[in-house]
Amino acid sequence: MKILYFDCFSGISGDMTLAALIDLGIDKDLLISELQKLHLAGWKIEFSQVTKHGIGAKQIDVILDEHTHLHHHHLHKEHSHVYRTMADIALLIDNSAISEKAKDLAKRIFMRLAIAEAKIHGTTPDKVHFHEVGAVDSIIDIVGAAICLDILSPDRIYSSVLRDGYGFTKCQHGTIPVPVPAVVEMLATRGVNFRQTDIEGELLTPTGAAIVLEIAESFGTMPEMKIVNTGYGAGKKDFSIPNVLRAIGGETSESLHSNRITVIETNIDDTTPEILGYVMEKLFEVGAKDVFFTPIFMKKHRPASQLTVLCDEAQTPLMERILFTETSTIGLRKYQAQRTCLPREIVKVTTPYGEVEAKKVSFDSATRLALEYDDACRLAKEKNVPLIEIYRSFR
Repeated sequence: MKILYFDCFSGISGDMTLAALIDLGIDKDLLISELQKLHLAGWKIEFSQVTKHGIGAKQIDVILDEHTHLHHHHLHKEHSHVYRTMADIALLIDNSAISEKAKDLAKRIFMRLAIAEAKIHGTTPDKVHFHEVGAVDSIIDIVGAAICLDILSPDRIYSSVLRDGYGFTKCQHGTIPVPVPAVVEMLATRGVNFRQTDIEGELLTPTGAAIVLEIAESFGTMPEMKIVNTGYGAGKKDFSIPNVLRAIGGETSESLHSNRITVIETNIDDTTPEILGYVMEKLFEVGAKDVFFTPIFMKKHRPASQLTVLCDEAQTPLMERILFTETSTIGLRKYQAQRTCLPREIVKVTTPYGEVEAKKVSFDSATRLALEYDDACRLAKEKNVPLIEIYRSFR
């Protein structure tokens, strides 16, 4: 099993992520070739080797040609409506020839940013006008990271606890506090632990935060594994600590994946089924690994439901908040459990009606496939056939 761990001891940014993945072993010429499939004109990437506190690291600079630079400067100066929106960026990505996996990941990262910006500015994600994040260099950082991750194809991605400095930084809107509002909003949405360090300046950028919050399964110490390679990506700043991101590639020979999860339970007898269904969807949207209901009888013979949530430990506060605000419960039970999982991956399978995604599970040299429900529904609607026919044709 291939594992990728991001050691964010000095924060994380988009260019640090891309540089660390290149240093981990991605061919830079292959990356540039893939990025050119975006059909985005007026940029080039310069790679260099720098030293931060004695640590050698890759550094990446996205260089815009003079026409592109002046065009963006003019748009910013005149506050033109031509700023890129989420729809603009999604269309740019969809019209490219990069892999479908890279497209999907890049759009999910941008959407995480759009949701955060929308909350801050009191609008909706589709109406958010990206400023720095919508610039060419940030598109290169995010799409480039998605391409690299698709090439590496790790089975599991983890990160250290995220951290940032303090003070203020300048952006398109003026001077704002560190951590910047978009980062704080994304941290709150994902519900992960965070640590502020005694370093003046911005360590955790919105682009870097969006990438790692989208891809990392959990945030904590490095899991037990055999380290295979490492990559160091340098930032542009100098602090009292090395301004680098460390990416660590590892592997484990175990056919089973074991980790700890939090189990949250509550008994509810006075919330309607419709509301409970809504709560289930909301818990899944913010990262719950599983949510299920068990019919029970409470005191005075009242029929009720036991609601159970499985999640990462770092997500527990967010799950608790949803349960307390969205249901009538006045108390929760929670405990840690050890979970053992079989290796799995999403693959494309062919049916008489077309391609559909399936989950491939392996154990003891045997594999089995199960159709992904959402994708099977998509295909059934596209071909106007009963859903059961999609499942029958697969068998």
